Amino acid sequence: MSSTHENAVTDIKVLSESLYSLHIQLHHNLQRLIYTGHWPMNSLVPSETQIARHLNISRSTVRLAMQRAELEGLIRRIPGKGTFVAHSRHNDHQSGSIAYVTPYQPVSEWGAVILNGAESAARARGYRLLYCRRNEHQSEAHLLQELQDDHIAGILLWPEARTALTPDEIARYQQLHIPVVLMDRSIPGLDYDCVTSENYAGATTLMQHLIELGHKHIVFLTHRYTELLTVAERYRAYEDAMRQAHLSPAKFWLIGDGFRETDERQILDPRSDAVAVELMQIIRYIQEATPRPTAVFALNDIIAILVMRAAALLGIRVPDELSIAGFDDMPFTTCLSVPLTTVAQDTTAIGQQAAHLLLNRIGGWDGAPQLDQIPTTLHVRQSTAAPPKM
Repeated sequence: MSSTHENAVTDIKVLSESLYSLHIQLHHNLQRLIYTGHWPMNSLVPSETQIARHLNISRSTVRLAMQRAELEGLIRRIPGKGTFVAHSRHNDHQSGSIAYVTPYQPVSEWGAVILNGAESAARARGYRLLYCRRNEHQSEAHLLQELQDDHIAGILLWPEARTALTPDEIARYQQLHIPVVLMDRSIPGLDYDCVTSENYAGATTLMQHLIELGHKHIVFLTHRYTELLTVAERYRAYEDAMRQAHLSPAKFWLIGDGFRETDERQILDPRSDAVAVELMQIIRYIQEATPRPTAVFALNDIIAILVMRAAALLGIRVPDELSIAGFDDMPFTTCLSVPLTTVAQDTTAIGQQAAHLLLNRIGGWDGAPQLDQIPTTLHVRQSTAAPPKM
C-alpha cells in the first residue's frame, strides 16, 4: 500500500496558547487535511518523529493524536513501511464534513463551548466537524470559497467583527453555493441563518435589576462595533428600559483603539499591556462624567472586568459606590474578588442549534433565512447593589 506521494509536515500547525491541548489540535489538523483531500488516499503521513520535531512537542503527544486518527479510520500503520492515509473524501457519500470557521486565534473559551456543542450535534447526525481558522492575511470570504472548493458540505461561521460590507464584499459571499449558518452575530447585507442569544431580553432583565435596586444614572459601555447585532440589541434594551422607567438614557461609552475585540487572555494576564488604552479611556469617562454613574452595564464580562480595574485605580468601591454588570457569564466571573453580576448565555445550545440548522439546509430544507435566539439567564452576584445615598 505504499505511495509515491509524501505529505508535507509543514501542513500541520498548532498554537501553544490555545485552550485546546496540543494532541487535540494535532488531531484536528489531521482531520482537516484528510477529510478535505489535501492529504490524498494512500499518501504517506509524516512520522511521529518528524511531526514532533516540526512542532517542538513530545512524541507521546503526537502518538495520542495519531492513535485517535487511527481509531477513526483516517490513517493506517504498516510495519516497516510507515503510516498512510486510509480515508478518501469520496468515501463521504453518506456522511460528509462540515466546517466550523472562526477568526479568533487561539479559540476563546466561550468559542470552545460553542464548538463542542456544534460537534456533538454534527456527530449525532453522521457528520464530521472540521475546525478552521482564518489567518490574518486571508479574507473570510476567501477562506469560505476554499472550503467550498474542498467539497465541504456546509459551514458554521462565527463572523469576524466588522463595519458594514462593501457591495464587492457582499458579492463574494453571494457567490458561495453551499449552506452557511452564522453563530452569535449576523452579517449586515447577507441573508444567512443565524443563531444567537436573546440579547434584547437578557439585557432588559439586567437593566430591570439595576433599576429596581434604585439606580438612575446608568451607562452602557461597549467596544466600537456598535453595528453588530449583539451590541445593537443590548444597547436598544438599555435605552428602552431607561425610558420605560422615566429615566434619560445616556449616549454609550465607546472604548477601544481601532476596530478590535479584547479577549480574556489580555484581561487575565497581568503582564499584558494590550488593554492599557481601554483602561485609560474608562478612567477618563468616569472622571469626566456629570453626574457620575452609579451603575455600568458593560457589553460583556471582559469589559466589565476593565471597569472593575478602573474603579480600583480610582479608589471607587464596588458595589458600594459603583455597581458593575456584564454579559456572557464566563467561568472566571465567579472567582473575581467581587463576583460579577452577569447575563449567562447558553453557548452549548447556540452551537447545537446552529449545527441542526446547517444540517437541515444540507438535507434540502429551503425555507426563508431564520434568526434563532437562545434564552439567557441573569445571575445576580456581589458586583451590584443599591446606589449610595447622595
